[in-house]
Amino acid sequence: MIAKAIDARWFQIGFLASFLVFGALERDFALKGWQIFLTFASALLTQAVWLWALKLPTRAQWGGYLSALVTSFGISILVRADTAWVHPLLACLAMSSKFVVRMGTGANKSHVLNPANFAAFAALAWMPGAWLSPGQWGTGSLSALWFIALGGLVTQRVRRWDVSLTFLAAWGLLLAGRLWVLDYEWSPGAGMWLQQIGNGGVLLFAFFMISDPMTTPRRQGARVAYAVLVAVGAFAWQYLWFKPHGLITILFFACWTVPLSNWLWSDLRFQWNAARPNIGIGL
Repeated sequence: MIAKAIDARWFQIGFLASFLVFGALERDFALKGWQIFLTFASALLTQAVWLWALKLPTRAQWGGYLSALVTSFGISILVRADTAWVHPLLACLAMSSKFVVRMGTGANKSHVLNPANFAAFAALAWMPGAWLSPGQWGTGSLSALWFIALGGLVTQRVRRWDVSLTFLAAWGLLLAGRLWVLDYEWSPGAGMWLQQIGNGGVLLFAFFMISDPMTTPRRQGARVAYAVLVAVGAFAWQYLWFKPHGLITILFFACWTVPLSNWLWSDLRFQWNAARPNIGIGL
C-alpha cells in the first residue's frame, strides 16, 4: 500500500539511475561526471524558472521537479558530446519544451514532445560534436533481462504494458520478416534476431520512452496503433532508407500526431498522482 502512494516517477528515477551507473562502471562509455552534473543542474534550474515564472502550484514541491530528474537521466544515458555546453543546453531545451510546445484546450492541454526524446533528436540533428549512444549495454542476456524486469515492473505499475508490448511485438515481427526475406537460415538468423530485439537501446526505448503517458494517445486502441506505426516507421527509416537512429527520429515526429489522436478519440487526461486510476510513466 505504501508503494502505491509513491509518485511513479521515483521508481523510474531509481531504475534509470541503475542503468546509468551500470553503463558508466561496467561499459566505460564516453561520459564525464561533469557532463552529468551540468545536465542535472540545467534541467532543475530550467524547471524551477518556468514553475516560478508561471506561478504553478508545484513550484515549491518535490513533485514539480521529478520530471527534470527523469529527463536528466535520459539525456545522460543517451547523449554523448565532446564539449561542455551540449548536455546543459539540451537539458534546458528539453525542459522548456514542456512549457512552450503545448496543444489542447483547457484541462486537456499538455506538452507535445517527450523531453528526453526531443533532447536526443536535437543532439542528433542540430548539435555539432554530439552523438547518440543508445546501445552501450550490448546484447548480453543478463542486461536484457535486467531491462525487461525493471521496465516490465514500471509499465505494469503504471498501466502502459499495451504500448511497450505492442511495439516490441511489431518490431520483432518486422526484424524477423527482414531476415526471412534476406533468406537467412535458422542459424545464424535466430541469433541475429535475438541480438537486434534484445539490444539495450531497444528495450530502453520500449519500456522507458515510447510508454510516456503524457506524449502517447490516451485511448488504448489509439496507443496500440501508435506503437505499431512507430515500429513500422522506424523500421523503414533504418532498414529501407538506411539511416541511423530510426527509433529516436520517428518517435520525435510521431509525438506531433498525438494531439490529433486525443481530439479524435478523447479519454481521461493522464495525471501523475499515483492514487488516481489512470497513472503512467515517461522518460
